Amino acid sequence: MRLNAPSRFGTRGNPRPKGFTLIELLVVIAIIGVLIALLLPAVQAAREAARRAQCSNNLKQLGIAMHNYHDVIGSFPTLLWALPGNNNLPNNTFRASFFQMLLPYLEQTNIYNAINFDVPFARGPDNGMINLTALTTQIAVYQCPTDPGPPQTSYHRWDSGVGPSGSNGQAPLGPKLSYFVNAGDNTTGPSNNTSPWPFQSLPSVRNNAFGNGTTCTGIVCRQGGTWGIRDIRDGTSNTFAIGESLYESCNWYSWPNPNGNYAFTSVPINWKITIFENVGYGDGTGRLHNSGNWVPCFGFRSEHAGIVQFLFADGRVSSIRETINRDTYRALSTRRLGEVVSADSY
Repeated sequence: MRLNAPSRFGTRGNPRPKGFTLIELLVVIAIIGVLIALLLPAVQAAREAARRAQCSNNLKQLGIAMHNYHDVIGSFPTLLWALPGNNNLPNNTFRASFFQMLLPYLEQTNIYNAINFDVPFARGPDNGMINLTALTTQIAVYQCPTDPGPPQTSYHRWDSGVGPSGSNGQAPLGPKLSYFVNAGDNTTGPSNNTSPWPFQSLPSVRNNAFGNGTTCTGIVCRQGGTWGIRDIRDGTSNTFAIGESLYESCNWYSWPNPNGNYAFTSVPINWKITIFENVGYGDGTGRLHNSGNWVPCFGFRSEHAGIVQFLFADGRVSSIRETINRDTYRALSTRRLGEVVSADSY
């Protein structure tokens, strides 16, 4: 019998199976990495597009609620609202907010009915406990999915926070809010002269800090004044109603807080807030990126790339570029000053 030496093909002439070499494995891993790098931005963009669409839908729902409220009451909700007979209460913490008034028109009647408007809604004689459950409820339509803030901030709400009083008269709670009513172009400092972003040739009527009383130019006043469609002389299609901002960019923001439901175009669009402190001051010369400074924080901003979404008073939603001309931006926030704004300017 003849014995043959074993060959590299095995006893039956079939090649032996080979594994991947290290180089081949590294090439495959590199190819997979490149594919992931190409696909990840597309996935992220698709997710942001979905979040932006949800944000737009939230604003449309708020617009429907506003107009349904208007049909019933004859005007839009106001800020620092009070029941008849309660108008002499000395502190704005005793009032109700714009977004509390919208609750029945957003299928949130149970929450609205749970609020006892006969007692101070925050830090009252009961130390904020009577309305605590209702006014700490998270409401999805009030929250932009792109807003990175938590449902409940760790920073105490100023002026009208909900719950027992803490240090410096603050209350610790305030559920998330990402949408704010247009209060016009009034300055957020003591006067236009002390504003870090003064408007040129600003009429004195807009020089009243925060537009208190009847000097406000938007569709709501911080205190005093109630406006309806009849008062929007510039046209509802040319006037902001509600715009986006970021929950934790301002220590006053919260949907139950009547002193934290609004924003102004006097603060540049998408002005960045990068410092978060549990303080409260109005500083027009420094600390202009601080959430505890009311001068820069009461502005419209978002995390959508390059834009902020606004609900107009006619019910449509539009994305406003952060590169918008500042005078055009200001004109879109005033209700009856007669500015001419071209549709292609924003």
